[in-house]
Amino acid sequence: MRKNILSLNILFIILVILCSCSPPSKLFISVENPLDIKRDNETVIVSLNSIKKKAPWLDTSNIVLHDYENNIELVTQKLDDDFLFQSNFKANEKKLFILSNTSSRKVIPESIVDVKFVLPRQDIAWENDRIAFRIYGSKLAGDVLNGIDVWVKRVRYPIIDKWYKGNALEGPQKISYHIDHGEGADFFTVGRSLGAGGAAIWKDGRIHQTSLFTSHKILATGPIRSKFLVRYEKDSIDGQPFKAEKIFTLDAGQNLNRIEVFFSGITITGKVSFAAGLVKRKNVERFADEKLGWLSVWGMTNDDSTNEYTGTGIIIPKNYFQEMIEDKEHFLIIGNSSPDKKFTYYAGACWTRSGDFKSVEDWNNYLTNYALRLNNPVIVTISEK
Repeated sequence: MRKNILSLNILFIILVILCSCSPPSKLFISVENPLDIKRDNETVIVSLNSIKKKAPWLDTSNIVLHDYENNIELVTQKLDDDFLFQSNFKANEKKLFILSNTSSRKVIPESIVDVKFVLPRQDIAWENDRIAFRIYGSKLAGDVLNGIDVWVKRVRYPIIDKWYKGNALEGPQKISYHIDHGEGADFFTVGRSLGAGGAAIWKDGRIHQTSLFTSHKILATGPIRSKFLVRYEKDSIDGQPFKAEKIFTLDAGQNLNRIEVFFSGITITGKVSFAAGLVKRKNVERFADEKLGWLSVWGMTNDDSTNEYTGTGIIIPKNYFQEMIEDKEHFLIIGNSSPDKKFTYYAGACWTRSGDFKSVEDWNNYLTNYALRLNNPVIVTISEK
Protein backbone atom coordinates (compact mmCIF):
# COMPACT_ATOMS: atom_id res chain seq x y z
CA MET A 1 0.00 0.00 0.00
CA ARG A 2 2.81 2.40 0.93
CA LYS A 3 4.59 1.58 -2.32
CA ASN A 4 1.44 2.43 -4.30
CA ILE A 5 0.99 5.72 -2.45
CA LEU A 6 4.68 6.54 -2.96
CA SER A 7 4.39 5.74 -6.67
CA LEU A 8 1.33 7.97 -7.02
CA ASN A 9 3.09 10.82 -5.25
CA ILE A 10 6.11 10.48 -7.53
CA LEU A 11 3.84 10.40 -10.57
CA PHE A 12 2.01 13.51 -9.36
CA ILE A 13 5.29 15.36 -8.85
CA ILE A 14 6.45 14.41 -12.35
CA LEU A 15 3.18 15.63 -13.86
CA VAL A 16 3.46 18.95 -12.01
CA ILE A 17 7.02 19.40 -13.28
CA LEU A 18 6.02 18.54 -16.82
CA CYS A 19 3.06 20.93 -16.75
CA SER A 20 5.16 23.74 -15.33
CA CYS A 21 7.79 23.21 -18.01
CA SER A 22 5.40 22.97 -20.96
CA PRO A 23 5.54 25.98 -23.28
CA PRO A 24 2.72 28.51 -23.21
CA SER A 25 0.13 28.07 -25.96
CA LYS A 26 -0.31 31.78 -26.70
CA LEU A 27 1.72 34.83 -27.57
CA PHE A 28 0.61 38.36 -26.69
CA ILE A 29 1.04 41.33 -29.01
CA SER A 30 0.68 44.78 -27.47
CA VAL A 31 0.10 47.73 -29.82
CA GLU A 32 0.18 51.33 -28.62
CA ASN A 33 -0.88 54.47 -30.47
CA PRO A 34 1.57 57.22 -29.39
CA LEU A 35 -0.49 60.00 -30.98
CA ASP A 36 -3.31 62.10 -29.62
CA ILE A 37 -5.42 61.29 -32.72
CA LYS A 38 -7.39 58.22 -33.70
CA ARG A 39 -5.98 55.76 -36.22
CA ASP A 40 -8.65 53.92 -38.21
CA ASN A 41 -7.75 50.84 -40.25
CA GLU A 42 -4.20 50.89 -38.93
CA THR A 43 -2.12 48.13 -40.49
CA VAL A 44 0.05 46.54 -37.80
CA ILE A 45 3.12 44.70 -39.05
CA VAL A 46 4.93 42.06 -36.98
CA SER A 47 7.97 40.21 -38.25
CA LEU A 48 7.38 36.47 -38.55
CA ASN A 49 11.00 35.94 -37.55
CA SER A 50 10.43 37.84 -34.31
CA ILE A 51 7.39 35.64 -33.62
CA LYS A 52 9.44 32.48 -34.23
CA LYS A 53 12.23 33.68 -31.95
CA LYS A 54 9.85 34.65 -29.16
CA ALA A 55 7.61 31.62 -29.51
CA PRO A 56 9.38 28.73 -31.27
CA TRP A 57 6.53 26.42 -30.22
CA LEU A 58 4.07 28.30 -32.46
CA ASP A 59 3.52 26.94 -35.95
CA THR A 60 3.58 30.19 -37.95
CA SER A 61 2.05 28.45 -40.94
CA ASN A 62 -1.18 28.05 -38.99
CA ILE A 63 -1.70 30.97 -36.61
CA VAL A 64 -4.79 32.93 -35.68
CA LEU A 65 -5.10 36.33 -33.98
CA HIS A 66 -7.79 37.49 -31.55
CA ASP A 67 -8.55 40.89 -30.09
CA TYR A 68 -7.98 40.35 -26.35
CA GLU A 69 -10.76 42.64 -25.13
CA ASN A 70 -13.66 41.08 -27.04
CA ASN A 71 -12.11 37.77 -28.19
CA ILE A 72 -12.92 38.46 -31.86
CA GLU A 73 -10.85 36.66 -34.48
CA LEU A 74 -9.17 39.16 -36.82
CA VAL A 75 -8.37 39.04 -40.50
CA THR A 76 -4.63 38.52 -41.02
CA GLN A 77 -2.20 38.24 -43.91
CA LYS A 78 1.31 36.88 -44.30
CA LEU A 79 3.46 38.73 -46.84
CA ASP A 80 7.16 38.02 -47.24
CA ASP A 81 8.44 37.96 -43.65
CA ASP A 82 5.60 40.08 -42.31
CA PHE A 83 2.46 39.17 -40.38
CA LEU A 84 -0.22 41.83 -40.98
CA PHE A 85 -3.48 42.71 -39.27
CA GLN A 86 -5.64 45.82 -38.89
CA SER A 87 -7.37 47.51 -35.99
CA ASN A 88 -8.82 50.89 -35.02
CA PHE A 89 -7.08 52.84 -32.26
CA LYS A 90 -8.36 55.74 -30.22
CA ALA A 91 -6.02 58.58 -29.27
CA ASN A 92 -3.15 57.20 -27.12
CA GLU A 93 -4.88 53.84 -26.90
CA LYS A 94 -3.04 50.62 -26.10
CA LYS A 95 -4.57 47.33 -27.22
CA LEU A 96 -3.70 43.69 -26.65
CA PHE A 97 -3.95 40.84 -29.17
CA ILE A 98 -3.53 37.07 -28.71
CA LEU A 99 -1.67 34.94 -31.22
CA SER A 100 -2.12 31.16 -31.14
CA ASN A 101 -2.29 28.04 -33.27
CA THR A 102 -5.64 26.81 -34.47
CA SER A 103 -7.17 23.69 -35.97
CA SER A 104 -10.22 25.49 -37.29
CA ARG A 105 -10.30 29.07 -38.54
CA LYS A 106 -13.62 30.87 -38.05
CA VAL A 107 -12.83 33.90 -40.21
CA ILE A 108 -12.44 33.12 -43.92
CA PRO A 109 -12.22 36.65 -45.35
CA GLU A 110 -13.14 37.78 -48.82
CA SER A 111 -10.42 40.15 -49.94
CA ILE A 112 -11.47 43.78 -50.42
CA VAL A 113 -8.12 44.65 -52.00
CA ASP A 114 -6.98 43.44 -55.39
CA VAL A 115 -4.55 44.08 -58.24
CA LYS A 116 -4.87 42.74 -61.78
CA PHE A 117 -3.02 42.77 -65.09
CA VAL A 118 -5.87 43.46 -67.50
CA LEU A 119 -5.80 42.17 -71.07
CA PRO A 120 -5.96 43.10 -73.88
CA ARG A 121 -5.20 46.66 -72.68
CA GLN A 122 -2.23 45.51 -70.56
CA ASP A 123 -3.20 47.91 -67.78
CA ILE A 124 -2.39 47.34 -64.13
CA ALA A 125 -5.51 48.12 -62.08
CA TRP A 126 -5.76 47.92 -58.30
CA GLU A 127 -8.32 48.80 -55.63
CA ASN A 128 -9.51 48.49 -52.06
CA ASP A 129 -12.84 49.20 -50.38
CA ARG A 130 -12.42 52.99 -50.78
CA ILE A 131 -10.81 53.81 -54.13
CA ALA A 132 -9.29 52.32 -57.30
CA PHE A 133 -6.32 53.20 -59.52
CA ARG A 134 -4.62 52.11 -62.71
CA ILE A 135 -1.53 52.70 -64.81
CA TYR A 136 -1.46 52.10 -68.52
CA GLY A 137 0.50 49.38 -70.27
CA SER A 138 -0.07 49.81 -74.00
CA LYS A 139 -1.03 52.29 -76.67
CA LEU A 140 -4.55 50.83 -76.58
CA ALA A 141 -5.10 53.43 -73.86
CA GLY A 142 -4.23 56.27 -76.24
CA ASP A 143 -1.56 58.94 -75.92
CA VAL A 144 -0.49 58.28 -72.34
CA LEU A 145 2.63 57.83 -70.22
CA ASN A 146 3.16 56.56 -66.67
CA GLY A 147 0.61 58.74 -64.83
CA ILE A 148 -1.69 57.30 -62.18
CA ASP A 149 -5.38 57.17 -63.09
CA VAL A 150 -8.16 57.32 -60.45
CA TRP A 151 -11.41 55.38 -60.39
CA VAL A 152 -13.69 56.79 -57.70
CA LYS A 153 -16.02 54.40 -55.87
CA ARG A 154 -19.12 54.67 -53.70
CA VAL A 155 -19.32 50.96 -52.91
CA ARG A 156 -17.12 48.85 -50.63
CA TYR A 157 -16.93 45.78 -52.88
CA PRO A 158 -14.49 45.18 -55.79
CA ILE A 159 -15.41 46.68 -59.16
CA ILE A 160 -12.36 46.31 -61.44
CA ASP A 161 -13.48 43.16 -63.26
CA LYS A 162 -17.07 44.35 -63.64
CA TRP A 163 -16.14 47.78 -65.03
CA TYR A 164 -13.59 46.48 -67.52
CA LYS A 165 -16.00 43.78 -68.72
CA GLY A 166 -18.89 46.24 -69.13
CA ASN A 167 -16.76 48.83 -70.90
CA ALA A 168 -15.46 46.21 -73.37
CA LEU A 169 -18.98 45.38 -74.63
CA GLU A 170 -19.97 46.82 -78.00
CA GLY A 171 -22.97 48.75 -79.20
CA PRO A 172 -25.96 49.37 -76.90
CA GLN A 173 -24.72 46.70 -74.47
CA LYS A 174 -21.65 48.74 -73.53
CA ILE A 175 -21.58 49.94 -69.93
CA SER A 176 -19.11 52.80 -69.97
CA TYR A 177 -16.98 53.15 -66.85
CA HIS A 178 -16.82 56.87 -67.58
CA ILE A 179 -20.45 57.13 -66.40
CA ASP A 180 -21.58 56.54 -62.82
CA HIS A 181 -24.10 53.69 -62.87
CA GLY A 182 -24.42 53.65 -59.08
CA GLU A 183 -20.96 52.41 -58.09
CA GLY A 184 -18.69 55.25 -59.18
CA ALA A 185 -16.74 55.87 -62.40
CA ASP A 186 -13.52 56.83 -64.14
CA PHE A 187 -13.94 60.61 -64.33
CA PHE A 188 -10.21 61.34 -64.15
CA THR A 189 -8.16 62.46 -67.17
CA VAL A 190 -4.48 61.53 -67.13
CA GLY A 191 -3.13 61.78 -70.67
CA ARG A 192 0.62 62.33 -70.66
CA SER A 193 0.61 63.82 -67.16
CA LEU A 194 1.66 62.33 -63.82
CA GLY A 195 -2.01 62.07 -62.87
CA ALA A 196 -2.69 61.42 -59.18
CA GLY A 197 0.84 61.25 -57.83
CA GLY A 198 3.02 59.77 -60.54
CA ALA A 199 6.81 60.04 -60.26
CA ALA A 200 9.47 61.45 -62.57
CA ILE A 201 13.06 62.64 -62.66
CA TRP A 202 13.47 66.40 -62.15
CA LYS A 203 16.31 67.93 -64.16
CA ASP A 204 16.97 71.32 -65.72
CA GLY A 205 13.72 72.75 -64.39
CA ARG A 206 11.35 70.15 -65.84
CA ILE A 207 10.08 66.64 -65.32
CA HIS A 208 11.30 63.67 -67.34
CA GLN A 209 8.63 60.95 -67.28
CA THR A 210 9.04 57.32 -68.13
CA SER A 211 6.90 55.85 -70.88
CA LEU A 212 4.72 52.74 -70.39
CA PHE A 213 5.92 49.93 -68.12
CA THR A 214 7.71 47.04 -69.81
CA SER A 215 7.15 44.27 -67.23
CA HIS A 216 5.25 43.64 -64.01
CA LYS A 217 4.92 41.25 -61.10
CA ILE A 218 1.93 40.94 -58.77
CA LEU A 219 3.21 40.37 -55.23
CA ALA A 220 0.03 40.27 -53.11
CA THR A 221 -3.75 40.43 -53.54
CA GLY A 222 -5.02 40.70 -49.98
CA PRO A 223 -6.98 40.30 -47.88
CA ILE A 224 -5.35 43.32 -46.19
CA ARG A 225 -2.69 44.47 -48.61
CA SER A 226 -2.25 44.48 -52.39
CA LYS A 227 1.23 44.92 -53.81
CA PHE A 228 2.83 44.87 -57.23
CA LEU A 229 6.01 45.82 -59.07
CA VAL A 230 6.43 47.47 -62.48
CA ARG A 231 9.61 48.09 -64.46
CA TYR A 232 10.41 50.73 -67.06
CA GLU A 233 13.33 49.93 -69.35
CA LYS A 234 12.95 52.01 -72.54
CA ASP A 235 13.62 55.58 -71.43
CA SER A 236 16.43 58.10 -71.70
CA ILE A 237 17.40 61.66 -70.80
CA ASP A 238 19.56 63.66 -73.20
CA GLY A 239 20.27 60.44 -75.07
CA GLN A 240 21.40 58.61 -71.92
CA PRO A 241 19.30 55.50 -71.14
CA PHE A 242 18.03 54.76 -67.65
CA LYS A 243 15.69 52.29 -65.97
CA ALA A 244 13.05 52.61 -63.27
CA GLU A 245 11.39 50.18 -60.89
CA LYS A 246 8.31 50.99 -58.81
CA ILE A 247 6.54 49.05 -56.08
CA PHE A 248 2.94 50.04 -55.27
CA THR A 249 1.25 49.02 -52.02
CA LEU A 250 -2.39 49.70 -51.09
CA ASP A 251 -4.01 48.61 -47.82
CA ALA A 252 -7.66 48.10 -47.02
CA GLY A 253 -9.45 51.14 -45.64
CA GLN A 254 -6.90 53.66 -46.95
CA ASN A 255 -6.91 56.23 -49.78
CA LEU A 256 -3.16 56.50 -50.29
CA ASN A 257 -0.69 54.19 -52.00
CA ARG A 258 2.80 53.60 -50.70
CA ILE A 259 5.07 54.00 -53.73
CA GLU A 260 8.74 52.98 -53.78
CA VAL A 261 10.75 54.20 -56.78
CA PHE A 262 14.24 53.21 -57.84
CA PHE A 263 16.00 54.79 -60.83
CA SER A 264 19.13 53.08 -62.13
CA GLY A 265 21.69 53.47 -64.88
CA ILE A 266 21.55 57.26 -64.78
CA THR A 267 24.84 58.64 -66.09
CA ILE A 268 23.67 62.15 -67.00
CA THR A 269 25.62 65.08 -65.63
CA GLY A 270 24.30 67.86 -63.42
CA LYS A 271 21.99 67.91 -60.46
CA VAL A 272 19.19 65.33 -60.63
CA SER A 273 16.26 65.28 -58.20
CA PHE A 274 13.01 63.43 -57.84
CA ALA A 275 9.51 64.77 -58.54
CA ALA A 276 6.02 63.57 -57.64
CA GLY A 277 3.10 65.48 -59.10
CA LEU A 278 -0.63 66.10 -59.18
CA VAL A 279 -2.10 67.07 -62.53
CA LYS A 280 -3.89 70.41 -62.68
CA ARG A 281 -7.59 70.03 -63.42
CA LYS A 282 -10.23 72.57 -64.29
CA ASN A 283 -11.32 74.82 -61.40
CA VAL A 284 -9.15 73.28 -58.67
CA GLU A 285 -7.42 74.69 -55.60
CA ARG A 286 -3.99 73.81 -54.27
CA PHE A 287 -3.29 73.24 -50.58
CA ALA A 288 -0.04 72.28 -48.88
CA ASP A 289 1.77 71.78 -45.59
CA GLU A 290 5.52 71.96 -46.14
CA LYS A 291 6.28 71.06 -42.53
CA LEU A 292 4.46 67.73 -42.84
CA GLY A 293 5.33 67.32 -46.51
CA TRP A 294 1.89 67.00 -48.06
CA LEU A 295 0.39 68.53 -51.20
CA SER A 296 -3.32 68.53 -52.06
CA VAL A 297 -5.45 69.43 -55.09
CA TRP A 298 -9.21 69.80 -54.68
CA GLY A 299 -12.04 70.68 -57.03
CA MET A 300 -15.13 69.63 -58.96
CA THR A 301 -14.88 66.09 -60.32
CA ASN A 302 -16.02 67.29 -63.76
CA ASP A 303 -18.51 69.73 -65.28
CA ASP A 304 -21.48 67.74 -63.93
CA SER A 305 -22.15 69.03 -60.41
CA THR A 306 -23.89 65.78 -59.40
CA ASN A 307 -20.45 64.14 -59.41
CA GLU A 308 -19.37 66.51 -56.63
CA TYR A 309 -15.70 66.84 -55.64
CA THR A 310 -12.48 64.90 -56.07
CA GLY A 311 -9.26 65.43 -54.13
CA THR A 312 -5.77 64.15 -54.89
CA GLY A 313 -2.77 64.22 -52.62
CA ILE A 314 0.90 63.40 -52.09
CA ILE A 315 2.92 62.95 -48.90
CA ILE A 316 6.71 62.88 -48.96
CA PRO A 317 8.54 61.90 -45.76
CA LYS A 318 10.38 64.82 -44.24
CA ASN A 319 13.83 63.30 -44.79
CA TYR A 320 13.21 63.51 -48.57
CA PHE A 321 11.39 66.84 -48.82
CA GLN A 322 13.12 69.60 -50.77
CA GLU A 323 10.55 72.06 -52.12
CA MET A 324 7.12 72.52 -53.68
CA ILE A 325 6.84 74.08 -57.14
CA GLU A 326 4.62 73.91 -60.19
CA ASP A 327 4.96 73.69 -63.94
CA LYS A 328 2.38 74.29 -66.66
CA GLU A 329 0.61 70.99 -66.05
CA HIS A 330 1.34 69.97 -62.44
CA PHE A 331 1.67 70.92 -58.83
CA LEU A 332 4.89 69.20 -57.76
CA ILE A 333 6.87 68.11 -54.72
CA ILE A 334 10.59 67.85 -55.35
CA GLY A 335 12.52 65.28 -53.32
CA ASN A 336 16.22 65.40 -52.52
CA SER A 337 16.89 61.75 -53.24
CA SER A 338 19.70 61.09 -55.71
CA PRO A 339 19.82 58.58 -58.57
CA ASP A 340 20.49 54.94 -57.68
CA LYS A 341 18.72 55.35 -54.33
CA LYS A 342 15.22 54.15 -53.50
CA PHE A 343 12.69 56.91 -52.91
CA THR A 344 9.45 56.28 -50.98
CA TYR A 345 6.37 58.49 -50.92
CA TYR A 346 2.56 58.25 -50.66
CA ALA A 347 -0.10 59.33 -53.14
CA GLY A 348 -3.81 58.83 -53.72
CA ALA A 349 -7.24 60.38 -54.06
CA CYS A 350 -10.72 60.74 -52.58
CA TRP A 351 -14.29 61.44 -53.71
CA THR A 352 -17.03 63.11 -51.71
CA ARG A 353 -19.69 60.70 -53.01
CA SER A 354 -17.82 57.80 -51.41
CA GLY A 355 -19.24 58.90 -48.07
CA ASP A 356 -15.79 59.10 -46.45
CA PHE A 357 -15.11 62.79 -47.11
CA LYS A 358 -17.54 65.69 -47.09
CA SER A 359 -15.22 68.62 -47.77
CA VAL A 360 -11.71 69.73 -48.60
CA GLU A 361 -11.13 70.16 -44.87
CA ASP A 362 -11.82 66.43 -44.40
CA TRP A 363 -9.35 65.53 -47.13
CA ASN A 364 -6.60 67.84 -45.91
CA ASN A 365 -7.10 66.63 -42.33
CA TYR A 366 -6.75 63.07 -43.62
CA LEU A 367 -3.41 63.97 -45.21
CA THR A 368 -2.27 65.71 -42.03
CA ASN A 369 -3.16 62.74 -39.86
CA TYR A 370 -1.64 60.30 -42.34
CA ALA A 371 1.64 62.22 -42.28
CA LEU A 372 1.60 62.25 -38.48
CA ARG A 373 1.00 58.49 -38.46
CA LEU A 374 3.95 57.95 -40.77
CA ASN A 375 6.20 59.99 -38.49
CA ASN A 376 4.87 58.26 -35.35
CA PRO A 377 4.29 54.55 -36.01
CA VAL A 378 2.45 52.36 -33.53
CA ILE A 379 4.61 50.72 -30.86
CA VAL A 380 4.51 46.92 -31.06
CA THR A 381 5.65 44.68 -28.20
CA ILE A 382 5.63 40.87 -28.21
CA SER A 383 5.57 38.90 -24.95
CA GLU A 384 4.67 35.50 -23.52
CA LYS A 385 2.58 37.04 -20.74
